[in-house]
Amino acid sequence: MVELNIILNFIGMIFELFIIIFAAVLLVLILKKYFIKRHKLTRLLLIIFLNYFLAILFSWISKVFVVSQLNVIQDGSIIAWMYNLISDFRISEFFVTIAIFLSYILKVNVFEKGYNALQKYITIIYGILTCVYVLIIYEYGNTLFDIIAFLIVFIYMVMVYAPFLRRSIESYRAVEEKTYRQAFLSLAIMSFSFMLIFLNFAIDRVFIFLGSLGFTVFYYLAWISTIVGIFGAYYGYIRPKSSE
Repeated sequence: MVELNIILNFIGMIFELFIIIFAAVLLVLILKKYFIKRHKLTRLLLIIFLNYFLAILFSWISKVFVVSQLNVIQDGSIIAWMYNLISDFRISEFFVTIAIFLSYILKVNVFEKGYNALQKYITIIYGILTCVYVLIIYEYGNTLFDIIAFLIVFIYMVMVYAPFLRRSIESYRAVEEKTYRQAFLSLAIMSFSFMLIFLNFAIDRVFIFLGSLGFTVFYYLAWISTIVGIFGAYYGYIRPKSSE
């Protein structure tokens, strides 16, 4: 069983390495496009994608821990706490939560004339509570706590990206110019893809809770959704934006 777990983590590590390389290339391309015109929204997207990149990176590091059989003594120390947060995806969830909040700011800047006070405070408070849960509410080996963490982040994603998706589709249908239609379509693809990330991860964790070693098809679909979202936004929104 231990050897099978190491093999599965090794496959996941190689898979995530390819995802990291692809995401890094996209980040470099986005950075180059930003330096051409220095659009405010392009900068915001760059920071959002950087947080997703860091989430992938720390997820990959957790696989390295397993494959290299690097363990720490569970003595309640800071080192053990950080090790557990990385190995159980909590640090990755933290960076994704930051990316979601920044996506809310992006949505307001793209589609709204200003912030709705109630929505703003709900988004901020829920984001803070999510960060507290993923970083503090933890018990070593407790899969149920991990499932709850994934679901909390997924709910936050739906809170932000579902309205983002709706407004993107509405704007896509409302305009005629090809460039703008392509931009809104790419933002719709991005928001939909990002919502799928933690839905897939939560399903994968449920399988783990039921006795599976994980790394189901949903695990792979989650990271594929990340790349689809980033690439969609780059190809349809950032790349044409820099040439305006």
